[in-house]
Amino acid sequence: MAETKRTKNIAFRLTDDEYTQIEKAATAAGNDPNTWCRKLALTQSTEGHELTKNERLIYQEIALLRFLIGHGFKLLFSRNEVTAGAWKKLTMQADQRSEEIVNEVLSRRL
Repeated sequence: MAETKRTKNIAFRLTDDEYTQIEKAATAAGNDPNTWCRKLALTQSTEGHELTKNERLIYQEIALLRFLIGHGFKLLFSRNEVTAGAWKKLTMQADQRSEEIVNEVLSRRL
């Protein structure tokens, strides 16, 4: 099956350093700079933004830490019913209000 002919063009200027940076990233991905930029632009323009490799690694580390810390505290608090109940309530609240909590923390940083 023949590839669809591309008839539109997008161009932008770069410094030597910027071009070198893009060239290195493209080569690492197995592409030339033009193909790499096209793929990146098309990927970013789709509705379902996927995590980059680095974003996924960071997310994975945070998720693992959350899992280990949460279960570690659960084990520590399991001997005391009141404390265990309070921990369970806090973790449920964090899950239910995660977006609100993140927005609050980010507002303090910006």
